[in-house]
Amino acid sequence: MSAISWTYPQDTMLALKRAADAAAAATPVASALDVDQLHFNYTITGDQVAWKPLRAFDDGKQTYIELPAGLGSTDAPPLFVTGDKGAAELVNFRLRGRYYIVDRLFDVAEMRLGTKRQQVVRIARGASRRGRAS
Repeated sequence: MSAISWTYPQDTMLALKRAADAAAAATPVASALDVDQLHFNYTITGDQVAWKPLRAFDDGKQTYIELPAGLGSTDAPPLFVTGDKGAAELVNFRLRGRYYIVDRLFDVAEMRLGTKRQQVVRIARGASRRGRAS
Protein backbone atom coordinates (compact mmCIF):
# COMPACT_ATOMS: atom_id res chain seq x y z
CA MET A 1 0.00 0.00 0.00
CA SER A 2 1.41 3.41 -1.00
CA ALA A 3 1.20 6.64 0.98
CA ILE A 4 1.09 10.15 -0.39
CA SER A 5 1.55 13.38 1.51
CA TRP A 6 1.73 17.04 0.59
CA THR A 7 3.62 19.89 2.15
CA TYR A 8 2.82 23.53 1.59
CA PRO A 9 5.70 26.01 1.88
CA GLN A 10 3.42 28.82 3.11
CA ASP A 11 2.30 26.65 6.07
CA THR A 12 5.93 26.04 7.03
CA MET A 13 6.73 29.76 6.75
CA LEU A 14 3.70 30.67 8.87
CA ALA A 15 4.74 28.19 11.58
CA LEU A 16 8.31 29.56 11.60
CA LYS A 17 7.04 33.15 11.85
CA ARG A 18 4.74 32.29 14.76
CA ALA A 19 7.59 30.53 16.59
CA ALA A 20 9.91 33.51 16.04
CA ASP A 21 7.24 35.98 17.27
CA ALA A 22 6.62 33.86 20.39
CA ALA A 23 10.35 33.65 21.13
CA ALA A 24 10.80 37.42 20.69
CA ALA A 25 7.87 38.17 22.99
CA ALA A 26 9.29 35.89 25.68
CA THR A 27 12.81 37.38 25.54
CA PRO A 28 13.41 40.18 28.07
CA VAL A 29 14.55 43.44 26.53
CA ALA A 30 17.35 43.86 29.09
CA SER A 31 18.44 42.24 32.30
CA ALA A 32 18.53 43.98 35.67
CA LEU A 33 16.15 46.82 34.79
CA ASP A 34 14.89 48.55 37.93
CA VAL A 35 11.19 49.21 37.34
CA ASP A 36 11.26 52.15 39.77
CA GLN A 37 13.87 53.91 37.60
CA LEU A 38 11.97 53.66 34.30
CA HIS A 39 10.72 56.87 32.69
CA PHE A 40 7.74 56.56 30.32
CA ASN A 41 7.42 60.27 29.57
CA TYR A 42 7.75 60.02 25.78
CA THR A 43 5.26 61.06 23.12
CA ILE A 44 5.18 59.40 19.71
CA THR A 45 3.68 61.33 16.79
CA GLY A 46 3.86 61.23 13.02
CA ASP A 47 2.75 59.15 10.07
CA GLN A 48 0.62 56.05 10.56
CA VAL A 49 3.07 53.40 9.38
CA ALA A 50 3.44 49.68 10.09
CA TRP A 51 6.65 50.29 12.05
CA LYS A 52 5.34 53.10 14.28
CA PRO A 53 6.59 52.45 17.84
CA LEU A 54 4.15 51.37 20.52
CA ARG A 55 6.04 53.10 23.35
CA ALA A 56 9.39 54.48 24.39
CA PHE A 57 11.00 54.58 27.82
CA ASP A 58 14.39 54.94 29.46
CA ASP A 59 16.19 53.77 32.59
CA GLY A 60 18.28 56.91 33.02
CA LYS A 61 21.09 55.54 30.83
CA GLN A 62 19.55 53.85 27.81
CA THR A 63 16.42 54.48 25.76
CA TYR A 64 14.17 51.59 24.69
CA ILE A 65 11.77 51.92 21.76
CA GLU A 66 9.18 49.13 21.42
CA LEU A 67 8.08 48.36 17.88
CA PRO A 68 5.08 46.33 16.66
CA ALA A 69 5.38 42.54 16.47
CA GLY A 70 5.29 42.48 12.65
CA LEU A 71 8.54 44.44 12.22
CA GLY A 72 10.27 41.39 10.73
CA SER A 73 8.09 41.67 7.63
CA THR A 74 8.84 45.36 6.96
CA ASP A 75 11.91 47.55 6.59
CA ALA A 76 13.36 48.79 9.86
CA PRO A 77 13.82 52.56 9.71
CA PRO A 78 17.00 54.29 10.87
CA LEU A 79 16.88 56.44 14.00
CA PHE A 80 18.00 60.07 13.96
CA VAL A 81 18.51 62.21 17.07
CA THR A 82 18.07 65.97 16.85
CA GLY A 83 21.37 67.54 17.89
CA ASP A 84 22.06 70.74 19.81
CA LYS A 85 21.91 72.84 16.61
CA GLY A 86 18.68 71.22 15.40
CA ALA A 87 20.31 69.00 12.79
CA ALA A 88 19.40 65.32 12.51
CA GLU A 89 22.23 62.97 13.49
CA LEU A 90 22.20 59.26 12.81
CA VAL A 91 22.46 57.38 16.11
CA ASN A 92 23.63 53.83 16.79
CA PHE A 93 21.13 51.36 18.21
CA ARG A 94 20.72 47.62 18.65
CA LEU A 95 17.65 45.67 17.64
CA ARG A 96 16.76 43.14 20.34
CA GLY A 97 13.50 41.33 19.75
CA ARG A 98 10.97 44.12 19.14
CA TYR A 99 13.06 46.86 20.76
CA TYR A 100 15.53 49.45 19.54
CA ILE A 101 18.05 49.93 22.37
CA VAL A 102 19.86 53.27 22.22
CA ASP A 103 22.86 53.65 24.54
CA ARG A 104 22.01 57.24 25.39
CA LEU A 105 19.12 59.51 26.29
CA PHE A 106 17.71 62.04 23.84
CA ASP A 107 15.15 64.83 23.87
CA VAL A 108 13.90 64.38 20.29
CA ALA A 109 14.45 61.61 17.78
CA GLU A 110 12.93 60.67 14.44
CA MET A 111 12.55 57.42 12.59
CA ARG A 112 12.54 58.01 8.83
CA LEU A 113 11.98 55.75 5.87
CA GLY A 114 11.74 56.60 2.20
CA THR A 115 13.50 58.76 -0.35
CA LYS A 116 11.35 61.37 -2.12
CA ARG A 117 8.45 61.42 0.32
CA GLN A 118 9.76 60.21 3.68
CA GLN A 119 7.58 58.60 6.29
CA VAL A 120 8.51 60.16 9.62
CA VAL A 121 7.71 59.25 13.22
CA ARG A 122 8.86 61.63 15.97
CA ILE A 123 9.73 60.52 19.52
CA ALA A 124 9.98 63.30 22.12
CA ARG A 125 10.88 63.04 25.78
CA GLY A 126 8.80 65.10 28.18
CA ALA A 127 9.54 66.35 31.68
CA SER A 128 11.13 63.84 34.04
CA ARG A 129 8.44 61.68 35.60
CA ARG A 130 8.79 58.19 36.99
CA GLY A 131 6.40 55.28 37.01
CA ARG A 132 4.49 52.99 34.75
CA ALA A 133 2.79 54.07 31.57
CA SER A 134 -0.91 54.66 31.82
